[in-house]
Amino acid sequence: MASLSTLAQAPMMVPSEMEFAGIKLKITSGARQEIAETLDLLTRSQYHFQLKADRSNLYMHFVEEVLRKEGIPDDFKYLAIQEGEFISDNVSTSNAVGFWQFKKATAQEFGLRVDNMVDERKHIIASTIGATKYFKRSNFVFDSWLLSLQSYLQGLTGTQRSASDRLYGAKKVEINKKTHWYIKKYLAHKLAFQDFVGSGRRHPEVKLDAFEGKGKTLRQVSNQVDVSYDELKRFNKWLSQSKIPSEKSYKVIYPVKSGRKPIAQNDNPSDRKNTGGGSKKSSTGNRKSNPGSGSTTKKSGASKSGTATTTSRSGRRYSGVRPVEGNVGAFPRVTGNRSREYEAGAIKLNGIPAIRARSGDNLQSLSKRAGLSIYKLKVLNDIGANGNVRANKYYYLKKKKNKGKVHYHIVQPGETLWGISQDYGIKLKKLLHKNRMRKEEELKIGRVLWLRFIRPTRVPVEYSNVKVVGKSVAAEDRLIQEVSPSYKPSVRDSRPVTKVVEKKPEREPEEPTEVFVAPRKPKALVAGKKDTIITHVVKPKESFYAISRKYGLDIDDILDWNNLNVMDGLQIDQQLKLVVPKSHFKVEKTVVTPVRKENTTASDFTTHEVKAGETLWSISRIYGVTVEEILKWNNKESNDLALGERLKILKKD
Repeated sequence: MASLSTLAQAPMMVPSEMEFAGIKLKITSGARQEIAETLDLLTRSQYHFQLKADRSNLYMHFVEEVLRKEGIPDDFKYLAIQEGEFISDNVSTSNAVGFWQFKKATAQEFGLRVDNMVDERKHIIASTIGATKYFKRSNFVFDSWLLSLQSYLQGLTGTQRSASDRLYGAKKVEINKKTHWYIKKYLAHKLAFQDFVGSGRRHPEVKLDAFEGKGKTLRQVSNQVDVSYDELKRFNKWLSQSKIPSEKSYKVIYPVKSGRKPIAQNDNPSDRKNTGGGSKKSSTGNRKSNPGSGSTTKKSGASKSGTATTTSRSGRRYSGVRPVEGNVGAFPRVTGNRSREYEAGAIKLNGIPAIRARSGDNLQSLSKRAGLSIYKLKVLNDIGANGNVRANKYYYLKKKKNKGKVHYHIVQPGETLWGISQDYGIKLKKLLHKNRMRKEEELKIGRVLWLRFIRPTRVPVEYSNVKVVGKSVAAEDRLIQEVSPSYKPSVRDSRPVTKVVEKKPEREPEEPTEVFVAPRKPKALVAGKKDTIITHVVKPKESFYAISRKYGLDIDDILDWNNLNVMDGLQIDQQLKLVVPKSHFKVEKTVVTPVRKENTTASDFTTHEVKAGETLWSISRIYGVTVEEILKWNNKESNDLALGERLKILKKD
């Protein structure tokens, strides 16, 4: 790990200008501060940064090849680190799975097979192809790879609601405090990993390769690539049986190892000086014009609470804006005499005088030790009428703030609104108000809570993937450990792991019987007492996912009832037989859609002259039509518009 030995001494810089997928980004000082905080979290632990970089390099050549073939900008490869962290079976609390964190319905919508035999979300090549389809669809709507990236979290509709029309097709964009946090989080990942991950940085001592397994058994592939059957299973969790399907190409991923050298992705420590921007020029220029504005240096020691202190280059302390992820260990921030934290006045919690409750404390004993009335203690800490004191929790002795020092918090498993308000030192009433929530509202894991400002009504409630903690060493981390004896494995439940040395048997074991999983039994087109069979006629732009959502059905069932393959897609006016609960029609409202004329003449159209700042999207909203229709009526192949250009728009009937 010599390549990262100077990480703490040579902090990464956040430049004032960057480039993403051909779009020039100008980053304001406020946004640089936010990105710098996320960057600090990503690189704070040399061990975890090294592990993530090594793991990424095992798979990155597969991702780069797919992006290149599909015509997607290479910059999107860093999003794979941000999403699935290159752990094949990563699962979030919202049931998003795999390398690119797809939910089942979305995965199927973009052509990924997800059933009891194969889950292509866990296959690096198949899942990356699915992600490229998502990016292409989004870019067709926005004509902006940056908004396409944002839509990967928000979806098309969410991004259309929250993004300004001026960003559609823009080639120069300002990244500021109002820019969506997901984009700033991505920029931090790109800055952190661009000099350590990617083309040409695979270490010759260990790599992953692919073998065509179409129609073969995993045991046959094991013999051909000379890799143990068990190890193949660990790296191919997309396959739930031993027989590989034969209807299409399936690459089996297998490790290639030689030697026992530690992994080092960048052998030249001097290169660390220029990790902040896309080039040496941009990084150096930023240091000259904005000394200390975006950089962070870490003290050699951490505080007792386990949180590294962040300072500017001039030595002035600042709290900055915390990133959306990595909440554990950063807040609450405890300062003062920790050995006397059970006494009043000894410590501060997020800069506010506080005290810690002992085991067995109640409101009476804690208020007495704090020198406050019970009523005052309850008011300062948002304790309800029937509430009490919790052992070893911190309690404020002065008023909490009206807003947090940071912008957002992602709800983790087991967290409550009260606990979050205490952790950030923000009044519970204000926390609810900023998120337009009622006190009794259920707090869902992964919800993005606003801490500094009130969530605008145009911005929908958002959810981010929260990774589910596993109980084993990832196959990727195990491989890294094997070629680097001094390298400690990352155990996802933080328990120590004993390295098991397999004893070679005196004779080869008998060939085990291959295990085959029975294919999913197709669902019959039969209606029960509470169901009815209907015929749905496919409308323009309708998809399997949209139809499944409309009737509350599973995509697999729709495919079974109509003997279809999700890869074949749908045709306009195609008829689908569906088994739908009768209760669905009791609440469904009839929507009358205006019928457009089949045969049109020049008199059926009106003309729109393009004005400054207008986009196809904004024009489509004026006339209540779609972007695709405008393109069709005017025989346009791109979203580009010229000032004064005259567009034909079909009049409404």
